[in-house]
Amino acid sequence: MTLRNLLLLSILALTLVACGQSTAEVQTPLTTPTPPQPPEPGMATVIGRLINPEGDFMPRTIVRLAEVARGVEGRGGAFILDVAHSPSTFTDEFGYFIMPNIKASEYVIVIGDVEITGIYEIIHEADGKARVYNMPADQITDVSNITTTIQPPQLLPGLSLTPAPITEPQAYPSSYPTPTQPPYLVP
Repeated sequence: MTLRNLLLLSILALTLVACGQSTAEVQTPLTTPTPPQPPEPGMATVIGRLINPEGDFMPRTIVRLAEVARGVEGRGGAFILDVAHSPSTFTDEFGYFIMPNIKASEYVIVIGDVEITGIYEIIHEADGKARVYNMPADQITDVSNITTTIQPPQLLPGLSLTPAPITEPQAYPSSYPTPTQPPYLVP
């Protein structure tokens, strides 16, 4: 057998093996986000992922941080969500989110649209109290997978986000009126 025949036979064998694989066997791994840069000095960074109770990721969902304000000697406290100034972001297409260079503090995570639709969820502990996350300075805090039960708003039946096509006017005027004395001319 010549070298040419051996080479052709090898290419044919590789082609048959490659064609024999079904697409069901090939799995595309979910991408993980690129690790963030360390936060600026004195700042914090938080990363995580939103999933629903079935374990599916939640793409394009709003994530906000409500800062915790503690009472005297650290007792009690309340969380404050200022939609104009509180850190916020959207999850990517795989449900991951990152908030770089935020104020180092304690935060409660609020998922969803507080201001427009009013569909939101405060992440809580098993006892029903809001879960407080500590975001220390100069560190990246990974809150891991956060399970949320909210359902993003759906379009009403018959509505579409695609704008209607622009139609041209059916007829244009054949002539335009001309002013007898333009206002910008001085007689």
